[in-house]
Amino acid sequence: MTTTDKTVTIIGAGMAGLSAALDLHRAGWQVTVLEARDRVGGRVHTVRTFSNGLIAEGGGEYIDKNHTRMLAFAKEFGLSLGEVGSWQGQTGDWGAYEGKAGPSNDIAVWGFDLGSEYDKMWAALAELAKQMPDPAHPESAPNAGELDKRSAADWINAQTAHPLARRAFADHIRSEYTCEPENFSMLDLARNAAMYYSSANILNPTYRIVGGNDQIPRAIASLLPDVRMNAAVMSINIQPQKVIVAYKQGDMVHTINSDFAILAIPLTTARLIDFNGSLPQAHQSMVNEISYGAVTKVMIEYRKRFWHDTGWNGRLSTDQAIVQTWDATSHLEGERGILTAYTGGEPGVKLSALSDEERTKTAVAVIEKIFPGSSDLIENTATVAWMNEPFTRCSYMALAPGEVTAHWKTLSAPAGRLFFAGEHATIYQGFMEGAVESGQRAAKNIMESV
Repeated sequence: MTTTDKTVTIIGAGMAGLSAALDLHRAGWQVTVLEARDRVGGRVHTVRTFSNGLIAEGGGEYIDKNHTRMLAFAKEFGLSLGEVGSWQGQTGDWGAYEGKAGPSNDIAVWGFDLGSEYDKMWAALAELAKQMPDPAHPESAPNAGELDKRSAADWINAQTAHPLARRAFADHIRSEYTCEPENFSMLDLARNAAMYYSSANILNPTYRIVGGNDQIPRAIASLLPDVRMNAAVMSINIQPQKVIVAYKQGDMVHTINSDFAILAIPLTTARLIDFNGSLPQAHQSMVNEISYGAVTKVMIEYRKRFWHDTGWNGRLSTDQAIVQTWDATSHLEGERGILTAYTGGEPGVKLSALSDEERTKTAVAVIEKIFPGSSDLIENTATVAWMNEPFTRCSYMALAPGEVTAHWKTLSAPAGRLFFAGEHATIYQGFMEGAVESGQRAAKNIMESV
């Protein structure tokens, strides 16, 4: 049987599902993509409700220098890159703690060199990285079991840096992994440290797509012949020779039989699907148990980038309700600009419980308190609470203590004819690059299986 006779159903039109679909389609397979939303992109969601053509990323934002797959898509579709600087740290970063605010190295603000104390945390993280020989196989690390029993909070509390520096690093956990330090495995912290923080001074450039990251999924979808929108999958039945997928579109329920299927949605949403008892126990446990973080974004457009007048770059770490901010338009010239308040962990859960209006008021109030008069410059606002998105219900995977050793191998292993893809099924956890890598790998594995 030729590949033109082979069929694949892909569930989810985010970066993972679309990347898999494109590779399979180009190889001659018959591919159907089912997307529950009325748009493609999943957690890649560019917000276009601001003035003067300004946009901000409501979802996936950063493309690193070594994210070769995302960079290849940008090149293929003729999209320009805007350099942002490192998401790990930049000159001009501020902190706001205990009623004080200013650059971390400003002794006049803090009474000591907070920056130097914070650097101790990064140096210790680089040491932790040495316990992870292979980030692709954290379960095989020499002391994997012991590390996985402990949390990032345990690691933070064991450090000798100033208490305020330790508190600031807890905010880093909330921002990068969108969960509380107590709920993040020390083994996965070590894995990420080996990938990104093996040296305390690694500050690689980062990019956004000029005009919006969502141009990539939209361009991929335009090349595919069968992408069905508003198609929410209700059940999946994995059989020895086929996969049966039932989905609802409007008031109608439809069924597709295909040779293979790829599940390219967050496992939080997969929990709503009836697998008819066809998932192996390890996969069912993975779907049921994997932990995810919570995050909100509040994007505030100002008529003037007031932060430039203060020597601040827009990046703020704080013990206030919003946790972190950055300049969403830092890669662009112009008078107007957008600050994004990015709130993960328990603060993100709390903001998710608020209305959009109250969430926005909270973010505006925090910034106004630190920079009086800034709220007078506000032109437009927008907000996204990913926990509240019915087809996402989370930020991205954040493995809790015990979950790495329990589920890491299963995350990327097929369940018969059903393959898994998404940022959770890759070493590039939480990144668009990871979603693409997982989708392309799933497609490759399917093509090699026939």
